[in-house]
Parts: sequence; structure tokens; C-alpha cells
Amino acid sequence: MMNFKFLLIMNAMLLQWPHLTKNWEGSDTPGHCYATFEDFNGKQDFRVKILKDETFNLKYSAIVKKGTLHLAIKVASKTVYEKDITGTIAEAIKVENPKGKPCKFIFTAQHADGSFDVGY
Repeated sequence: MMNFKFLLIMNAMLLQWPHLTKNWEGSDTPGHCYATFEDFNGKQDFRVKILKDETFNLKYSAIVKKGTLHLAIKVASKTVYEKDITGTIAEAIKVENPKGKPCKFIFTAQHADGSFDVGY
């Protein structure tokens, strides 16, 4: 029984290992989120916290020093914007959401070092 518990714990640790991020520092507040990171592996979702049904502008900047970083914006379950980010970028996107459906932006990375800053 003890060996089974040990194997179960080790298996759980191995499944989590590829998704660890080193030195993640950031914040997520209504209207603004940012982070700096090293060896970001996996995915991070952020809900857009808007109080009314409307079109809004999402401004973002990112610096990718190493690895890959991908940004996707979804309204309900539909992807309305996607971008593979390399180097340094700063853009603004108009996101239409007339019915006030749930909206989120998702960063997906593989061994990425860098930062991002998003405001809306």
C-alpha cells in the first residue's frame, strides 16, 4: 500500500512538471493584468471584468526573450483574436461584445522568458 501511495504521488508530480513556471510575478485586477516570468510552460487564462455589455479596447504589450508565447481572445467560446508573439510587441484590439457574454484572454507558452501587460 505504501508503494502505491508513493507511485501515485510521483505520478502526480511528473504530470505537473512540464507546466511549472519559474519566477512568475504579476497581478490581475479589473482592467489590468501583467506578469514577468521565466520558463513559462502551459496556459494562463484571465477573465475580462467588464460591468456592462459593450465593445471595449484591449491594449497589450509583450516582450518574449526566449521560447514561444501565444495570445488568444475568446468571447463566449468563440476565438475572436489570435497572435503568436515574438520579440517586442504593443497593439490594441477592439473587442465587440454587444451581448455581454463571458470574455477571456489566454496566454499559452512553451519555455518562454519575458513579460506581458494587458489593459482594457
